Amino acid sequence: MAQSRTESQRRMGWRGWALVALIGALLVGGIVWGVIANGGSGQAGPGAGATSGPAATPTPQPTEFETPTPGATDTVAKPDDAAEVPLDEPAPAVEGVVAEVVAIESVTAGGDIPGEPSGPAVQVTLRLVNGSDQAVDTAGANVTMTYGGDDRLPASGITGEGTSIWPQTIAAGGSADAVFQFAVPSSPEGDVRVIVDILASAPNVVFVGPRP
Repeated sequence: MAQSRTESQRRMGWRGWALVALIGALLVGGIVWGVIANGGSGQAGPGAGATSGPAATPTPQPTEFETPTPGATDTVAKPDDAAEVPLDEPAPAVEGVVAEVVAIESVTAGGDIPGEPSGPAVQVTLRLVNGSDQAVDTAGANVTMTYGGDDRLPASGITGEGTSIWPQTIAAGGSADAVFQFAVPSSPEGDVRVIVDILASAPNVVFVGPRP
């Protein structure tokens, strides 16, 4: 019985030493493999870098754009044959549209805007009657005045209380009034001229008469 136990202990001792030797061999092999692997990767980096060299910088290529050719522009010339009519008569302004002076009077105006002087002025109420079958564009309509007869001295327009403008369009068959004020001395010599400009392609209408 004792002999069998001794034999078993001998066998277990031999197996234990064999297992320890195997584990040691595996540890040594792992260490050696790690050293070789790290050494190989360390040598590969510089070698690869020396072979490939620095990255080449791309050379920018010039970009060419074609300059667009401007389109043709039709020049609108204002006709010179402005019709002069008395202040109390209607006159055709554009095709199908008649302009007339509804009222013209002497007033004291100005001073509604800071810095604007007040003084003698002429107030003109103008009416446009659209007798055509389509709306007329009056967004760009303009009214000016001169005084002093043939000297045609320009009168300064006054804006503020008491003045108004035409709507942007006047419907077919409709009409609209606008009120304009101009600074004009009290006793100038010669007639005043009220110039009505409705469209750039149509001649102006000029109402002529004495200062009220």
